[in-house]
Amino acid sequence: MPGAYERVMEDRKELVGKIIRNMEKGFIFQKESWDRAAMSPQNPVSQIRYRGANKLRLMMTAVEMEYRDPRYMTYLQIEKSGYHLRSGSKGILCEKWIFEKNETVKNPDGTEEKRTVELSHPMVNYFHVFNGSQVEGLAAYEPAKKDQGEIMKMADDFMDASECPVRETAQDRSYYNPAKDIIVLPLRSSFKDDAAFLSVLLHEEGHATGAKGRLDRDIRNTFGTPKYAMEELRAELGSLFVQSDLGLSLPEENFNDHTNYLKSWIGALKDDPNELFRACADADRISERLIGNYN
Repeated sequence: MPGAYERVMEDRKELVGKIIRNMEKGFIFQKESWDRAAMSPQNPVSQIRYRGANKLRLMMTAVEMEYRDPRYMTYLQIEKSGYHLRSGSKGILCEKWIFEKNETVKNPDGTEEKRTVELSHPMVNYFHVFNGSQVEGLAAYEPAKKDQGEIMKMADDFMDASECPVRETAQDRSYYNPAKDIIVLPLRSSFKDDAAFLSVLLHEEGHATGAKGRLDRDIRNTFGTPKYAMEELRAELGSLFVQSDLGLSLPEENFNDHTNYLKSWIGALKDDPNELFRACADADRISERLIGNYN
């Protein structure tokens, strides 16, 4: 029987395989086949939001299974909460990495002290969760809706909280210039709607988090190179994670119009499946920084 590490790596390969197959068709999340309300996976018992690879894994499952409920719980949480798991329900594997441990050390004076120490080699474990639609007795999920005016107010607040200047100009490109540390966007009136404007703003602010003194990523890459494409994946995932964490309705264009990058993403993931999980980890850092500034 495979151990935890082997089981998690096997599941990672399966997830990357699914994403590559979608990319080969021209998208990551199948167009118009997912419910936006279910794209913010969270645990109603612990009140946590699933992060990184687990977040993307549960988003993909929501698309595949057409879930409309973003809530996920372990079997033990379901039982302890007085609910019941529907017969035949199948759980989704989530991974948990452990990077430190608590230990008791003896001081020179003989007293003992508890310390948290970093592990020389991280340990991995896994657990399974079930969607709220698989749980009997759990109240139906009702997503909060945000109107267009609220979304544009949010965009203005993100612009005010930006760590670099953001300029709207009458041109047709959006970009972050790392040399000048500035974001340039087309006029908001040229976007399909407010949600699309906010999505692009967050994407470019995601790039800006990579500057030195912030998250220090390698962001000065030549257009068309694999490194350039992988930074685009990080910014796009970061934008997606921010929007889902804030409970926003995601534009259908997310991930569906990136033909310039899909081939590079496919090549990078085939060469190294773990690149997706590094991108998810970076996207988590991006989203946490942007939301931290916004709040």
